[in-house]
Amino acid sequence: MPTNLKAVFRMLSSAALMVVFAFSVSADTRKLTVVAVAHNTQEFDYQTTTPQSSQTNCTVNDPSVSCNTTTYGSQTQTNAVYRLNQEVTANGFRYKLTRTARWRWSSLDWLTEGESFSAEIKGRHMYITCHRGGNQGKKETIKYEILDIRPVQ
Repeated sequence: MPTNLKAVFRMLSSAALMVVFAFSVSADTRKLTVVAVAHNTQEFDYQTTTPQSSQTNCTVNDPSVSCNTTTYGSQTQTNAVYRLNQEVTANGFRYKLTRTARWRWSSLDWLTEGESFSAEIKGRHMYITCHRGGNQGKKETIKYEILDIRPVQ
């Protein structure tokens, strides 16, 4: 086979693989418009304790030894995990979504009930596009984990 034909064959094979990959990725992604229905936030407290350690320093004087031990650690600190549960509806289904944060101020804004948002489902996650702080704020896409999907009754 001439080298030009080999190059064309390789290029066509690569293009065919890219088309197959694009279809497999797009088949897993669904775009929809969701309406926010409800939300709630929860705070879960937990404690961490640093381990205790000791350090001993000794000095030797000819007839005697003098040692000094210092102990560090063993402090307990209370922390919290914040969870936002969001419910949205789309195309006759109700989606229960969740997000988790380690800090209260780390983007746990909820969607305003009754408003519509564009969304995309990829696997077990829903990505909702909204504006931070209202319709005039910065546009952002928020990732939620999908907990449950049920028909609207």
